Amino acid sequence: MNYNKFFTKAKEAGIEAFELNIGKASKLSFSFFNNEIDSYTISDSYSIDARGLYNGKMGYASSEKLDKGTVDFLVNKVVENAKLITSDDKRFIFEGSPKYKKGSVFTKKLIEMPTDDKVNIVKSVGEKIKSLSDKIDNVEVSYEEVFEESTLLNSYGLKLSSKASYAYIYAAATGNDSKGDTKNGYDIILFDDFKDVDVDKLAQSVVDKTLSKFESAPCKSGKYKIVLNPSTFSDFLGFFLHNISSEEIQKGTSLLKDKLNTQVTSSKLTITEEPLKKNIFFRYFDDEGVATYNKSLIKKGVLQTYIYNLKTAAKDNTVSTGNCFGGLGLNNVVVKPGKLDESELIKKVNNGVYITSVTGLHAGINAQSGNFSLQSQGFMIRDGKLAEPLSLITVAGNLFDMFMNIKEVSKNHELQLNSFDVPSVVIKGLQISGK
Repeated sequence: MNYNKFFTKAKEAGIEAFELNIGKASKLSFSFFNNEIDSYTISDSYSIDARGLYNGKMGYASSEKLDKGTVDFLVNKVVENAKLITSDDKRFIFEGSPKYKKGSVFTKKLIEMPTDDKVNIVKSVGEKIKSLSDKIDNVEVSYEEVFEESTLLNSYGLKLSSKASYAYIYAAATGNDSKGDTKNGYDIILFDDFKDVDVDKLAQSVVDKTLSKFESAPCKSGKYKIVLNPSTFSDFLGFFLHNISSEEIQKGTSLLKDKLNTQVTSSKLTITEEPLKKNIFFRYFDDEGVATYNKSLIKKGVLQTYIYNLKTAAKDNTVSTGNCFGGLGLNNVVVKPGKLDESELIKKVNNGVYITSVTGLHAGINAQSGNFSLQSQGFMIRDGKLAEPLSLITVAGNLFDMFMNIKEVSKNHELQLNSFDVPSVVIKGLQISGK
């Protein structure tokens, strides 16, 4: 497609600046339940999003098809929508950054691998889980593979493109303990090449996590030292870092307003955003075409920056930080690891609670105060080792107090589905409600 037709038509319609964001995606997904195929889906999608400045107002339009009528449809819709805008906020079509650190982590290995081979490997995960223990009743294994391609063009001559391909396997099992209570365990692995898939390791992890929850019960209520595993810490960190959004600062809804260059967490925490890190989340430009760069967010507990897109940057008379990802967001957040592995942290805690999961974060955390009360699962820590499993417990505290009270950070770390690469951490104390 000659996309120049869009820009010619936009100019004829009186649009001052025009932008196209073209996205293509292919997905393959399938799942097994007790080693029988449960679902199988192949899909392809195409989208073309247009933005344009007309009489100083920004109009938007989008289409999921490209044919001879798409040019007129998108241009006319941009003009029509711009006429409806009453806000005086400045909006921009970005001319381009002085320099882009272009790169790619795209690999064809996933796409070129025969689908039958993928199906057989994924099915073998479920078969392996079943074979490892007769206490496992049901097994679910699902696979999703994504290929994405995006291109950003505008009337200033900017042209940027990126490709990404990745996949994940989710495996879960259930079993009943001696009390007849159903327990479950799961694991997820993220990859872009099947050579990184260790079927035996994944299956053993799922079985271990399931069986370890047998005979779980609530602990005695009280205040405990806490160890959060990486996935749980990642959940809390996402909520905490939402407060460095310049949009939240400008609306007055962030509890980190006016906190730049002051201590907002324990000095044990150093957090960076590294969109140029070479993993599957690599991005060298954001959704507005601004060049991304690696940056320090929190250094030894001290807040270094807020994050901006073009709109919020103009309000504060500053520049975008390249964080327009679906509005304002972070990509490839990295927490600097500590010197001790998780088992050494647990030994150092000696007695406390190890939290493996929390549920209900969106409803259970008060955005205005940071107070939270969340249903949780985990294990007691006794004499420096993991002991009996815990369920039907609630962990409560204040998000900002909790981050101030991080006492240790482990050297083990895991890349999560939200692009956060995080370790386990030790919290000085949180309230646990049990029995």
